[in-house]
Amino acid sequence: METGKNIRLRRLFRDGKALIVALDHGRRHGPIEGIKDLGSTLEKIVSAGPDAVMMTPAMISRYWEKVADVFLVARIDGTGTVKSLDESDDRLISSVRRAAACGADAVSVMVYPGSVNEQQLWEKLAKVVEEADGLGVPVMAEVVPKPPVFKNSRDAYAVAYGSRIAAEIGADIVKTLFTEGFREVVESTPVPVVVLGGAKKGGPRDTLKMVEEAIRQGAAGAAIGRNIFQHEKPDAMVRALMAVIHEGLSAEAAAEKYL
Repeated sequence: METGKNIRLRRLFRDGKALIVALDHGRRHGPIEGIKDLGSTLEKIVSAGPDAVMMTPAMISRYWEKVADVFLVARIDGTGTVKSLDESDDRLISSVRRAAACGADAVSVMVYPGSVNEQQLWEKLAKVVEEADGLGVPVMAEVVPKPPVFKNSRDAYAVAYGSRIAAEIGADIVKTLFTEGFREVVESTPVPVVVLGGAKKGGPRDTLKMVEEAIRQGAAGAAIGRNIFQHEKPDAMVRALMAVIHEGLSAEAAAEKYL
């Protein structure tokens, strides 16, 4: 099924880069600001033309009419909620086959290198990769280093360590933290690397500057959630990020044009 996977990856990274809008936070955080009314937020975001959106299979099924024309990444794990005793104990909530049946073009799972659950999380990724390969579906691994091994999750070695192992296990895309020395992460990871947004930053320009610098250091784009859907104008934030990623606009120029 390599042809199917290649076609889907080409559609996502049409010029080698992509913006994925992450809207899967409900499965981890519950009804947080910006996605309490997911349908309304989806309409604004999709209207701005991102390369992809990421949602759980259940939400893809519920809102399929709003996302039918956009590349869909299905988040298929999510048991490690913010209220659970161990957030790194993140198990599957869907098979790849179910996600594909819902209309997903790709799937995504979390891995926490350095956590007490690291071995089980790598095994989860490997099983997802094996199933996805048989269906021609790309897999994105979200790699976030954690204690007790990694005290600083943004340490360049920790991020490179997790990103490379994810690629070795078979991830087609790695989503991870931006860090000083990010070029080292990109150069040691033989698949596209996109930066995550994380918790809402001080202002939209901070997010745009981070993405601009990540692109300069070789990132293949970004997968941003709260820093888009918690912005007062999420559609404008999508347009600004798309301009930075695809047009090479500076963060300041994009902010001036769209925000």
